Amino acid sequence: MNDEAVKEWFDFANMDFDCARHLYENMHPKPLTIICYHCQQASEKFLKGLLISLNEEIQKTHDLLVLARLVKKRIDVPIEILKICAILNPYGVRSRYPQEVYVDDNDTKYAIDSTERLKKWAEVVIETI
Repeated sequence: MNDEAVKEWFDFANMDFDCARHLYENMHPKPLTIICYHCQQASEKFLKGLLISLNEEIQKTHDLLVLARLVKKRIDVPIEILKICAILNPYGVRSRYPQEVYVDDNDTKYAIDSTERLKKWAEVVIETI
């Protein structure tokens, strides 16, 4: 495992996630789609860091389900994590452009909570590898 590369991916993931939480807690009005975008980006980077830790090649994709399935080839990925990936997936591309995706405050809270769960799961997995 390339510990330095894994750390770098997780550091970048945490920056995206910290940005999402900061925007949610401090900006008014809240930029909901951008917050969800940062949640998707953080989740993508956590999954890519996991792939590196498993000595797998990173795919050039933003699709969280593709990344989770690659991880699943090597370790068990709980159904909850797969569901999180499916829900966060649209925020990676569609939220970059106006009128592509509609999110409300509940969606955004769910994105933040889901990213937190994925992050904690990924951190536990890293420690056991």
